[in-house]
Amino acid sequence: MIPRSQLGYGCYALGGTYGKMVTPNQAKKLIHLAYDLGLRYFDTAAAYGTEEILGEAVKSFRHEITIATKIGFAASGKSTLSKAHILNSCEASLQRLQTNYIDLYQVHYDDPHTPVPEVVATLELLQQQGKIRGYGVCHLPLTKTTKYLEQGQPHTVLAEISPVALNRYRELHPLQRDHDFGIIAFSVTGRGLLTGKISSRPQFGPGDIRKIDPLFQRARLTSGLRIQAKLKEIGQDYSATPTQMAIAWVLSQPGITAALTGPTNPEHLRENCGALSIPGGWQKEFHHFLQTEHQHLQKIIAQEIRSLVANPQATGKDLLYVLEHCLEAELIPYLDGVAIFEQLIPNLNSPKNCTKVRLQLQNLLT
Repeated sequence: MIPRSQLGYGCYALGGTYGKMVTPNQAKKLIHLAYDLGLRYFDTAAAYGTEEILGEAVKSFRHEITIATKIGFAASGKSTLSKAHILNSCEASLQRLQTNYIDLYQVHYDDPHTPVPEVVATLELLQQQGKIRGYGVCHLPLTKTTKYLEQGQPHTVLAEISPVALNRYRELHPLQRDHDFGIIAFSVTGRGLLTGKISSRPQFGPGDIRKIDPLFQRARLTSGLRIQAKLKEIGQDYSATPTQMAIAWVLSQPGITAALTGPTNPEHLRENCGALSIPGGWQKEFHHFLQTEHQHLQKIIAQEIRSLVANPQATGKDLLYVLEHCLEAELIPYLDGVAIFEQLIPNLNSPKNCTKVRLQLQNLLT
């Protein structure tokens, strides 16, 4: 199921993930504004707590748009993809969305205990029943994503892609030679890093997950600000903001079917939609800049990682920075990394837990 517009509205931030809560009425106005601006693709998830708001907001134009939602989380907080859970969750999502079909039903997170063929069979059953029109996958390791592509027929793969987050695109795009799927990008402005509103010492409000996000720490932050400055420089020739240039660049990449934007500020949403009118011709220069920047960043991060895992005073944020890089660069096994993440996050500020996690990472890296 291909999205009906290049740019889609993601409902993730409407749940307060970035610290700014919006009322249901404000959320509905944002969704209506997105529609008025030409967006015809809306993405949510059972885990976001925004399906009901989206369903209520789009009732009058439901059949003009593509609705995507996600499956995976159980009440326990663990990801489960058992047949019973998928079937029950689909029914619940249909009720919350006030619709009798879901355009794109996506596997949100991996369930290592349920074989891929079983998940595919359940999704295809829902497709045969007319309850979903297609399915896709999201935050899965590359090996598991490949299994879904080989053993099923996912229409899309949802992935974080921006000028400051290119690892997933570099993994996924080569797979498009052998498999028929589109890539849907999210966090295309680097979770706000490329907007020009983030300083070298960012201050985030209570509840904003960026307070611990590795992208806003150390060398990654410094690199991101250099990329933002380059986007600003190039954008001056097009009377475009860094935000618009970042979105336009993502949409120009081969294999990208659509990109999601999800600001809670109406003016930011209008600004983001302006990216669709930026002409081409500048991408080659920016691509060369990104290659040079990426090579430089990898050398600096390698030094940082060695220093942090050897430092007995490393904080929880430091170790999260190490862990994310190790997973992205496949320096440690994926399942080991997930287990360490689940151990680290609930006790991020515990010195005892940090020592334990640091030693685990040290052992995995030697």
